[in-house]
Amino acid sequence: METPSSSWRAWIAEKPFAVWVIVLGLLYFAIGLLVLLVPFLLTAGAADAITVSSLAFAAILLVAAPLSLKGKRWSFALAAVVSLLFLLLFGSFLGPILANPADPTFWFAISGIPVLVLAFVFSVLALRNAKPGVGTKPYLASPRSTGGLLTVAVLGFVVGGLVVGNIAATTIARILEGTQEPSDIRIVPNAAGVDLPFDPATFDVSVGATVVWFNGDTATHTVTSNATGLFESGNFLPGATFRHAFNTAGTYAYHCTPHPLMTGTIVVA
Repeated sequence: METPSSSWRAWIAEKPFAVWVIVLGLLYFAIGLLVLLVPFLLTAGAADAITVSSLAFAAILLVAAPLSLKGKRWSFALAAVVSLLFLLLFGSFLGPILANPADPTFWFAISGIPVLVLAFVFSVLALRNAKPGVGTKPYLASPRSTGGLLTVAVLGFVVGGLVVGNIAATTIARILEGTQEPSDIRIVPNAAGVDLPFDPATFDVSVGATVVWFNGDTATHTVTSNATGLFESGNFLPGATFRHAFNTAGTYAYHCTPHPLMTGTIVVA
């Protein structure tokens, strides 16, 4: 007599390998987004536009993933479009993080991007072969194929990146602990999760003075004027500094683009 566990194993086994790569790839990216966003929401107590849109994107992935199990052309097309869309949307945010292994979100960047690329590749291949049947192509049907080797290679890259990144992150954190770079404003450790990310939060200077920011956090940050175009540091890594001269009196509010709740003020008189 067939048991529930054996029926489940049979159901899993009848799905082509490529389908499971697509499903698990989309699910991983969605769950990774939620892992990053939920603690932020609990800490901040409120959601900005970026957080709300990211939650919506995660919901789209959670819907698209199980639909791929249907094995239909439209389901593979949906998975391909969603994968590509997310690569374009989040690649610009996650890409710079790869340059900083100490960033708390490095694990997601080094794993999420390759996994999503893999899901996209298999979605396109499955879409092209949906009419004759995905299971008719050995590289899509079985892990013991070139498709399986590709998947193992990508996962090996991810594991290696995580190991090397962890070692580098520990080294960077130790260096930052002992660094006393001369600066006017210091981005504190764990800046995205504390009440005073820029120390001091308000800084008074004279007209013509140059203000120096130092990134003492392990994460990548920016110093971005709330008024578009006044000053913009771009992404600067742990241990880096940013300078800007204030030649006009006034009050200048600024924030960190990746972490909008990080805010500060320069008062020029």
